[in-house]
Amino acid sequence: MTKLGMSSRYTYSHGALIHFNVVQSLVSLILVISPLYAFSQTIEQKMLDIGLVRVRDYAPKVMVDLKYNSTDNFVGVDMYGGLNDAYLRPHMAERLRKAQVILEREYSPDYRIIIYDAARPLSAQRRMYDLVKGTPLKVYVASPHRGGRHNYGVAVDLSIWDLSQGEPLDMGGDFDQFDAVSHVGQEDRLVRTGKISAAAQKNRQMLYSVMRRVGLVPYRREWWHYEQPESMSEVRRQYPLLDF
Repeated sequence: MTKLGMSSRYTYSHGALIHFNVVQSLVSLILVISPLYAFSQTIEQKMLDIGLVRVRDYAPKVMVDLKYNSTDNFVGVDMYGGLNDAYLRPHMAERLRKAQVILEREYSPDYRIIIYDAARPLSAQRRMYDLVKGTPLKVYVASPHRGGRHNYGVAVDLSIWDLSQGEPLDMGGDFDQFDAVSHVGQEDRLVRTGKISAAAQKNRQMLYSVMRRVGLVPYRREWWHYEQPESMSEVRRQYPLLDF
């Protein structure tokens, strides 16, 4: 009886210890996640307050995979901390809606625009700029002093996702691949030199064509980056900076 009693007491105390450790771990996890969730909620509300819209409210079929909301990006750092949706100025979201319609009707019902980045808070721009300062990658990141197009909600990084294959179309290079392979208008040479395939060239031309038809043009160094053909001075005159 004595041994059984001791064993029971040990089992109880050991179980209680496991229970305590589990609770402690859950509490720690909540303490880590809660600030990130609160941050993302605050940022999303600020996006709306400044006049941006959630892209999927305009274009429900558009997919979103924000690369700076993870470590799957060129700096390997989560810049957004839980921001899961893409936000843009209303007219930009409407252009993406039209682009999605063209893709489905004229190319394939399995094609979806997938957004990798959209409106970017200036706080994230500062972090990004600090990480590339003094490196060759600096030329690809706008200075946070006045901000770039992403910081005004008028630029979007995207590609085309093929539902039938469960992956994006081959564009010859990855998103955020900052080298000559990503440059726009060099596709003939890239194919000749074996840098990209003919299929990738065809996919890029399709993307360029669809986006131009809805009034968006690619940035010359990034096949994935689209914006309106207007100067930065015009952008700064018309839209507020996402200074948060």
